[in-house]
Amino acid sequence: MTRTLPRAVALAAALSVAIATTAQAASPAASACPDYFFLSGNLALNPNFEVPAPGVPIGTAKCWQNGDPSPVTSAAAHWQMHSSNAGAPVCSTLVAGSAPGPGGSYLLAFRAGGNEGGIYQSHALDPKKAYMFSVWVMVRSGQVAIQSRAMTGGPVAWTSKIGEWEQLRVCTNSLSNTDMLVVFNQAANGGLFYVDRAELREIPIRE
Repeated sequence: MTRTLPRAVALAAALSVAIATTAQAASPAASACPDYFFLSGNLALNPNFEVPAPGVPIGTAKCWQNGDPSPVTSAAAHWQMHSSNAGAPVCSTLVAGSAPGPGGSYLLAFRAGGNEGGIYQSHALDPKKAYMFSVWVMVRSGQVAIQSRAMTGGPVAWTSKIGEWEQLRVCTNSLSNTDMLVVFNQAANGGLFYVDRAELREIPIRE
């Protein structure tokens, strides 16, 4: 999958209402990996989206539109924004709320103006080892997918609900290395989603 690195429409504060109280949904994507025990702690940076990007106060939208310099950080530290190949506008905001389970006080709201708009985080990991990437997502519009490779060819998980939290999870082995945590909208007309509780952990290799 080829992407350009990310404008978007400002996110209204009202969109964060009731995020933390929405019921947890059973997600078929969460069972995409077999049961594993972890060989490491959480390797994701700013996994609960509690730390804002430098110079971007919580509740302030960070946006990009075609023609602006890139790459560009999202509203959350250590997470970059990307856009579609056509350069559709994208925008992110840290807002109050949390996914089900242990977490923090904030999450990232993201609006994509087209397909492939989302966030990513690069990692230099041992290509001979296996990893699990997991994240909680609530879709308001569109459809969200996650993958743990910068290019096509690795495992992908998609959301199946609107307005409910889902845990998406992908796992790799030695045949498909993990080098980038990517969360992106798949719908051609754009979308709005919330993301929280990212995990990146080493797991035993199963070919």
